[in-house]
Amino acid sequence: MMYGSKAARRYGYSSARVKVMQSRLLSKKAVDDIANAKDVESVVSILFNSDLKKELEEFGGLGIPAEMIDFALSKNMAKNITKLISIAPTTERKLVRSIVGKWALYNIKLAIEAKDKRKDFDSIARYIVDIGRYDSSAIKEAMREESIEGLLGKFMINSPYYPILKEALDTYKGTRSAIEAIAAIDKAYYRNLRSILMPLRQLSNESALLVKMEIDMKNILTLIRGKRLGMKFSDMDSMLLESGRFSKKALEQAYTDSKDAAELASHLKEMNLAQAADEYKGSKTKQLLTFEIAMKSSIFNSAVRTLSHSILSFGTILAYSYMKEIEIYTLRILINGRLYGLSKEETAKLISWRKE
Repeated sequence: MMYGSKAARRYGYSSARVKVMQSRLLSKKAVDDIANAKDVESVVSILFNSDLKKELEEFGGLGIPAEMIDFALSKNMAKNITKLISIAPTTERKLVRSIVGKWALYNIKLAIEAKDKRKDFDSIARYIVDIGRYDSSAIKEAMREESIEGLLGKFMINSPYYPILKEALDTYKGTRSAIEAIAAIDKAYYRNLRSILMPLRQLSNESALLVKMEIDMKNILTLIRGKRLGMKFSDMDSMLLESGRFSKKALEQAYTDSKDAAELASHLKEMNLAQAADEYKGSKTKQLLTFEIAMKSSIFNSAVRTLSHSILSFGTILAYSYMKEIEIYTLRILINGRLYGLSKEETAKLISWRKE
């Protein structure tokens, strides 16, 4: 890590810009007002006084149809993530691209899932983060292919992610499973990301921790799904990602020592899932969303601390990317809550992570 004038020269500009971007994230009051809003129109009125105003205007302004709000959210996410690359120090832009590359792969995974379910481009258009070479137009073009093999083949042409996509294609050919192909993309991406964890740790310990926490979250959700389906640990071994804080041995121990999903979550104390486990046990629907929100809460709060304490470091850039991602994720949940008539009590649980 760097200190003093050297850090100021390298990170002064990017840190100042990130602080401005952070100030435009929704406040706790705005999130609470959205949770308590009586309808979607009221939600849009609140968002019109935020960083999302321009995107909302582009898709209809105050009269935006409910089904178009997701388009505005995705476009705002893309705008801010793209900005992070441009404001990063030149020496670290490649690192930023490696990390935010997950959004290009996210778009590809959306396309695979839609193709597997025999859905068209319009079914996923609102969720695409319009960034880089795999933007909306590229996804739309690739989805004209008749099969998942054709889709992946189209994406692989002159692709910087060729090895990752090739692994997904080989996996699909062997298993005929879209889920396995998507898991192969995740695993290959995080395996590649592991190669930058060392330089990332040298730049900022906090940054490396955020990446590890994300890996932990994905592994734990995989195990919880497996526990709900009564799967053996060995059945999920190929889907688990490496380089998180939990070793495979620790994950296997927690899995085999647990009788159900709630007990499994309680065993993984570092993720602070005890309250989520209690809520899960007490709910009728038994949604995985309970655990995902709790883990995103931990990542969010860690990102807040990073932005507060790592003023002149790479950590501020990465921390903001997680905060923005979770803001958009939370807005989607809250807006859907309004659309589907969730009670205030149910909605409140969806924003329990938002601390200030």
